[in-house]
Amino acid sequence: MHGAFVKPLDWFAIKLAALSVHRNAGGRGQAKEVEALLHEPSFFCDFVTAPKDFQRKRRRFQFTSPVVSSWKRNNTVHGRFFSAAGTFPEHATVVLLHGWNQELGYRTLFPYLARRLNAAGVNAVMIELPYHCQRKPRERGAIRNFIADDLRHVAMATHQALADARALVAWLEKEGCGNIGVWGISLGAWLGGLLACVEPRLKFAVLMTPVARMDRVIAELEFCEPIRRSLGGATVRLEPLNLISHQPKMATENILVVASEHDLFAPVETAEELARAWKEPVLWRMRHGHISVMLSAPVMERTVKWIARRR
Repeated sequence: MHGAFVKPLDWFAIKLAALSVHRNAGGRGQAKEVEALLHEPSFFCDFVTAPKDFQRKRRRFQFTSPVVSSWKRNNTVHGRFFSAAGTFPEHATVVLLHGWNQELGYRTLFPYLARRLNAAGVNAVMIELPYHCQRKPRERGAIRNFIADDLRHVAMATHQALADARALVAWLEKEGCGNIGVWGISLGAWLGGLLACVEPRLKFAVLMTPVARMDRVIAELEFCEPIRRSLGGATVRLEPLNLISHQPKMATENILVVASEHDLFAPVETAEELARAWKEPVLWRMRHGHISVMLSAPVMERTVKWIARRR
């Protein structure tokens, strides 16, 4: 697709996203605290095990997050199962991670992708990320968004998201699933990329329009302006949040990076930089923007077929 058609979608989405960022969260003067948090060995959640209170009822499940936030609703992880024909463990299983503020995509796109994966003989598991869907806090004064003008909150939301996903992967392995992968889109692709570098139980990964350079996102994108203002000019070393700062634990041929040539959120050169840093995983360059690629049935179908070959 031509950039003249897809870039306005990204521009509008960025403007809309800027309106949703939680403001006045009191996150000033946090540079050193956030740096210390990001460089803690526990930040990437090696301590996480399979949840003991995992509850499954038909296609839905829930468990208590291994990381406790200040908001009760946010501390219960919710998700849905979509099983391929036959017994669950005998098939490859994909954990689907949605994008920021992509509740609509979680409720509409992901069930569609899950059914297409099932038709290809692959299980799909959807998980609600912190501060999304049923996990949005309702208390007065609560931070109700993954991104806020409080960088410590953003770091802790990331920490919790990684812990939740790793807990789910640990549970899947405990249930006998041996071929587990992740498919993330946008924010979910960034989290999926971090998981690919720290979670040894994952065998394959699809990163669709990944935010590979979180330092650039915070420094450049309009909806991160409240974060920049809260830092008051202080510099924070964000290398631990950049995918290029890590190396994946899986074979590069089992990693698919889907980049959009007209992406205003995650510029295509950042995906290319990631591919070089990760020693050339599979890289698709699509003539799309950040938003339009999610609406492309051919791209999604091609991705499902790529995953099916990982069975």
